[in-house]
Amino acid sequence: MTFETIEKISLKQNGAIKEYKPTWDSTLFRIGENGKMFILVMHGKTPMMNFKNDPFINLHLRENYPDITAAYHMNKKHWNTLYYKHTTISKEFLEQLIQESYEIVFDSLTKKQKMALGKLN
Repeated sequence: MTFETIEKISLKQNGAIKEYKPTWDSTLFRIGENGKMFILVMHGKTPMMNFKNDPFINLHLRENYPDITAAYHMNKKHWNTLYYKHTTISKEFLEQLIQESYEIVFDSLTKKQKMALGKLN
């Protein structure tokens, strides 16, 4: 798995933008300009991706996928870390995880923010 794969999938989401934080050596994927983050990729020595999911599903993911752990430096109830460099998960599963993270964050946006993206659920 590569950063480029994560980037391509993340930017396919409606209104997704990419922002690089040099002081963190990390890339954030947000919904809309200055919007909420749905993916955080930390480049460093051990590349990892943080993503959001339902707390119950997070427990299942952590129990069944050794490359997925409680989130590094984030709320561990809602966020997971995927060590993606040598992961065995498929591209399709990665796409599902990113999509679910996007949808959870999108659902938390205000009606006005959703309308600005041209999408109301």
